Amino acid sequence: MFIKCIALDDYGIYQGVNELHFHRDPKKNVFILCGHNGAGKTTLLTSLVWCLYGKMMIDVDERYRQLIHDAGGYSKYAAGYLNRGSALHGKNKYSVALTFTGLSIPALPCNELTVARTYDAHRGSDELSILIDGEPNQLTKDVGPEIFVNDFILPKEVAKFFFFDAEKIVELAEMRSLEDKRKLSKAYSEVLGIKKYEDLKENLVDMRVRLRSGLATEKEREKLAQLEASVQKLEGLIRNEEEQIATLQEEKATKRQLSERLQEKLIREGTAMSLEDLLALKKTRDRLLDERKVIRSGLKDMLELAPFAMASADFMATRAQAHKEAEQKQASMSPKELAAKVKKVQTGLSKAVKDLKLAKTQRTKILAAVEEQIKQQFAPAATGGTKILLALSESERNEFDGIHHNLTHTFSASFKKLVQADKENKNELTKVFRLVSGAEAREGDQLVIEIRKQKEEVDTGIQAIEARISELDQEIGGRKRERDTARRQIAELAKKVELGTQEAEKDRTAEQLIHELDAFLVQLKAQKRTALEARILEELSRLMHKRGFIHRVEVLVQEGIIDISLFDRKDHLVPKESLSKGEQQLYATAVLKALVDESNIKFPVFIDSPLQKLDKQHSKNIIQRFYPAVSEQVVLLPLLEKELTQEEYLQLKPKVGAVHRIEAKDEHRSSFTEVKADELFELATV
Repeated sequence: MFIKCIALDDYGIYQGVNELHFHRDPKKNVFILCGHNGAGKTTLLTSLVWCLYGKMMIDVDERYRQLIHDAGGYSKYAAGYLNRGSALHGKNKYSVALTFTGLSIPALPCNELTVARTYDAHRGSDELSILIDGEPNQLTKDVGPEIFVNDFILPKEVAKFFFFDAEKIVELAEMRSLEDKRKLSKAYSEVLGIKKYEDLKENLVDMRVRLRSGLATEKEREKLAQLEASVQKLEGLIRNEEEQIATLQEEKATKRQLSERLQEKLIREGTAMSLEDLLALKKTRDRLLDERKVIRSGLKDMLELAPFAMASADFMATRAQAHKEAEQKQASMSPKELAAKVKKVQTGLSKAVKDLKLAKTQRTKILAAVEEQIKQQFAPAATGGTKILLALSESERNEFDGIHHNLTHTFSASFKKLVQADKENKNELTKVFRLVSGAEAREGDQLVIEIRKQKEEVDTGIQAIEARISELDQEIGGRKRERDTARRQIAELAKKVELGTQEAEKDRTAEQLIHELDAFLVQLKAQKRTALEARILEELSRLMHKRGFIHRVEVLVQEGIIDISLFDRKDHLVPKESLSKGEQQLYATAVLKALVDESNIKFPVFIDSPLQKLDKQHSKNIIQRFYPAVSEQVVLLPLLEKELTQEEYLQLKPKVGAVHRIEAKDEHRSSFTEVKADELFELATV
């Protein structure tokens, strides 16, 4: 399957008709679509999901569900994508169209298929149309276009594996809650083709129930009818309560917007503080005052050393004098001691010179020279060359050295740190005092009181809605349990019904098929699990530069929950949270690649923000081993130099089929421009 053309008409930032064309080349299956932040890369990715699924895009990814919820419902969310510039000129519709080639539809020849969705802001609804080779087709009408997309193009449960943000797929490595694992398990069953067999089994079970209920005794028929009516009633109540929740969610979103507008009014009127905020601010003020006392005490201690720092030259000279005096004291001796030592040296030297058998005049000269040298060397100490000015004791001198150490090593940094802390504390205190004073001064203002009253009423309404939603959720949970219990009772009762010969044969056939499907599903799940384990390990080995870091992968699927565990060479569990963000992305990428390969679904892959959080070696592995192999058509939406460097692009270039730039013309308008592959980074610097 290959997307030949993407056409956007007034969708989001894309004013008017903007088309992207892709040309198929098996040897060059990677396409680059780049642009600056805000140019419209993510908008393009969203447009594809919206085109295929409309309001059901909430089932594709949790972030779409959250965006629609935050907007106050699907209608408000969809209305927000009408191009602002076109809306100002009176337009009220926008559309997205995808043209596919290479699509295989059983028993239906098809060269090209176009899926187009149009949203009408006046009606607040959208319309999906499907053309096969340019014409409507009865099959799409019979099954319905929404179901056709889900069954013949791409199931919505697995779309997240083909449209993904490379930075956000790390969430796959962080799935810890049971709900997250259930969602992944559902997608796992869908993408690996398990779900269709499970659905077939469920249909056979339902058929057996219908067969048995049709031939029940009068008493059993009445009981079955009561149970079925109960189930229908419960399902009606559940639908009604779910609709109430949807209405309440929209009402809550409206009230939330009103609360935010009132908050803005409070800000414009000079205060946006509730009583709780004011009390919290006063606590902050008290804390800052306590911090100020500590800082000022530290500064006071530091100021005791300040005079020494200010007179550093005199201080250093004084310290040098103290050390000279100490050295002189240590080396000095009395004149009597000096004369005695000189005498001893002379006696020793006379004997040594005499043994040399020199002339008397020579011996006399040598002894005189030595005597002179001795006197010169000992004379400073003996004569007191350094004048005693300080006469410090050893403890006083040590204290002096301690002051010197503080001044030369810690004083400057500590003093600057304390001064900076004092400055920041003073600024914060000034700000807090101003806020507290302003708030207290405005508390009596009648307008502020009225706005605050309105906001409190709205916020109370929001809390009441949230409480009601919680009650409805609990009621729905209880009704679902009742419904499931009734269904089990229906199934049990149906087993006791006596069947006629023909119906009994159908029942036996259905029962046999169910048993065969059970055995087949056990075998299929085991095969898929083993294959998936091998593929994930293979991809991890290909992508990670730590060879053999992950030695074994274990996939466990039971009771609607999937769990994937990693083990090292010693068969110790490797917690996924212990992996770096880059390694988590590689793990998630390996899982995605393995699922896509095992699914045999041939659909283009779109990757936003590629190569995030990856080092050079891992980026090289992704470029050479993942992108060209993940699909027959891969579209990358990078931010140049951040998510795709020139060096990385050159590695990828042999596989690049075409390069397009998204260029922002103004705040309401972006468009596509195809550029030569060799000129991509030249244009990026312009």
